[in-house]
Amino acid sequence: MFTVTNRDRLCAKFGEKAMIQEIEKIVHRIKIKEIAGADETALACAGALIILARHSKAKTLEEFRWEAKEVTNRLVNARPSSSSLRNAVSHISREFEGSEGVELAEMRSLIENSASRLMEKIDDAKKRIAEIGSKRIRNSDVIFTHGFSTTVLAILKRVVEEGKSVQLFVTEARPGFGGREMAWRINDLGLPVTLIADSAARVFINGIDNILIGAEAIAVNGAVISKVGTAVIATLAHEARVRVLVAAGTYKFSPETVVGELVEIEEGDQAQIVDLKLLAKRENVHVRNPMYDVTPPQYVDAIITERGMIPPQGVYLILRQIVEDQN
Repeated sequence: MFTVTNRDRLCAKFGEKAMIQEIEKIVHRIKIKEIAGADETALACAGALIILARHSKAKTLEEFRWEAKEVTNRLVNARPSSSSLRNAVSHISREFEGSEGVELAEMRSLIENSASRLMEKIDDAKKRIAEIGSKRIRNSDVIFTHGFSTTVLAILKRVVEEGKSVQLFVTEARPGFGGREMAWRINDLGLPVTLIADSAARVFINGIDNILIGAEAIAVNGAVISKVGTAVIATLAHEARVRVLVAAGTYKFSPETVVGELVEIEEGDQAQIVDLKLLAKRENVHVRNPMYDVTPPQYVDAIITERGMIPPQGVYLILRQIVEDQN
């Protein structure tokens, strides 16, 4: 939540508590993963900043800058592992660079338009990834996926539209059980789905044609940060010689890793693992709940982006170009 001081200042500037509550609601939904996918997180970020641009009661550009910084900090801290969220904030916040002499009304418009363009960019990228990814899926393929990914869903939707018949194996994706929602959404596309426990992956891996997963972030070396358990599945796939395909827009690539920073792996609520009342009775029992893990690039066959299908080693070239474009 916002600190009391900052919350009061924001409420005073917005002129109504409903406004800050709406932004807080978005932040909270991102934090508890009610807004789960990386794309949806970036879109929610853009939506929050559009709300700010339209309804802020700031009287000066400096006040508006302060409000925007407060909101963007809250958004980033809600999901620190998400490169798409950080990149969304960076994309929109660049409008403030060199803004001396810009009128407040113009800055509001610039921020809103930048956020809207980002939404269009994500939507266009997902369509392009679906088009490219569907070409890698053959009729009668058996596909394995882990975790919830709207980008993977977009590929599968395109596969159905092309008239291909495929089967899916989907893990529950504990903790959080995002795989269950994924299974229901895939079934809604008209595809047969087999839902399995995460730990059963080894039992079925030899009958799989492709592993198809999404990503929360991708590092400069091609390492993939995704739902915890992905690295284990990718290792099994490597041993079984099953291809691992990652579907991710370039807005999930992490520019910070170019200069040596690591993607933070956030941890979820302990209550997802064990009843906290039981845990309180066990003094020497500790619980860790990482939400993501890192799959080494050598276990990834290709990354499907809106710019084409690239090997993990190609991430560096794209990130370098992105950084150069920003500068």
